[in-house]
Amino acid sequence: MKKNILLAVAAVLLVVAAAYVSNNNSFSNAATTSLTTVEASHSPIVEQAEQPITPSEPKEQAIDFTLTDMDGNQVTLSDLRGKNVYINFWTTWCKWCKKEMPDIEKIHQQYKDKDLIVLAVDVGEDKEKAKPYIEDNGYSFRVLLDTDKQVTEAYQVRSIPVSLFVDKEGNIAHKKVGFMTEEEMKSAINELSP
Repeated sequence: MKKNILLAVAAVLLVVAAAYVSNNNSFSNAATTSLTTVEASHSPIVEQAEQPITPSEPKEQAIDFTLTDMDGNQVTLSDLRGKNVYINFWTTWCKWCKKEMPDIEKIHQQYKDKDLIVLAVDVGEDKEKAKPYIEDNGYSFRVLLDTDKQVTEAYQVRSIPVSLFVDKEGNIAHKKVGFMTEEEMKSAINELSP
C-alpha cells in the first residue's frame, strides 16, 4: 500500500516537473521555428521564421563588442553611444534573413541621417562568403563579421535572424527573434530615444 502511494506521488511530481520545464523552455514555440540547422562549434544556429517583437523589461545593457567590417575597419558598439543602433544577426544561407534584408536596406536609407546606425552581424562566415552576397544584392548598410561566433554566443543567439534595437544610452530597447517587416522595424525604431 505504501509502495503504491509513493509511486503515485512520484508520478505526480514527474508530471509537474515536465510541465514546468516545457513552459519555461525558450525553444518551446516550435510552430515558428524552421528546422534548418548549421554545424556550429558549440551549438547549432537555426533559422527563425517569425515571433512577436517584445520590449526588453527592464532594459538591459547591450554587451559591448568589437568586430571587423568587410573593409577591415574595427567597429566597437560602445563607441556608438549617443546614437540608436539596429543590430541584425544573419547569415547568407538563411532564407528569412534574405527575405528581410531588402527592408533592412530601406530602413538604412530612411534613417541613416537620423541618428540610427544599422549593423548587420554575419554569423560564422568570412568576408569571402559575405561580401559577394552583400554586393550582388546592392546592400549599403555596414556588415560586421562574427567569424568565430563570439559575439553571437555572448548575445545567446540560437536562431536567426535576430534583431536588437539599442538606444542612445546603450540599452537594449527591443529584441525580436525571427523575420521582421519594414513596419515592425519602424515601430521599434520609433520607440527609441529621439
